[in-house]
Amino acid sequence: MMGQRGGIFGVFKGVPLIAKILIVTVLAVLVVPGAMIAFPIVKYVIMAILVFFIYENTSQAIGNNVLTFIITGVLSYFLIYKYLYLTASLMMFYLFLGFGLVSVFFWGTSTLSRKK
Repeated sequence: MMGQRGGIFGVFKGVPLIAKILIVTVLAVLVVPGAMIAFPIVKYVIMAILVFFIYENTSQAIGNNVLTFIITGVLSYFLIYKYLYLTASLMMFYLFLGFGLVSVFFWGTSTLSRKK
């Protein structure tokens, strides 16, 4: 398998570019929950980042008042304590879109398509 032309990425030879992009994006987004399972300290760091992330978005939406803290608390309970792994994956995907890192995946998967 490794001796074939294309090496380890020879598996992706006949796959369309959009499918390659989706596969790489899903794998990159799943790295965060995998790291949270493998290293417990990462779980607490992600939880703290999510609390600040929720607070920042809430305060931008409704202003900085008491209602902001109430809504942040309610959202934190549901998004962090109930659905932590799903929320961490969605936050990572949101950050990828926000910072334009998806374009890196486009470039990386397009290099897999080039012939040598």
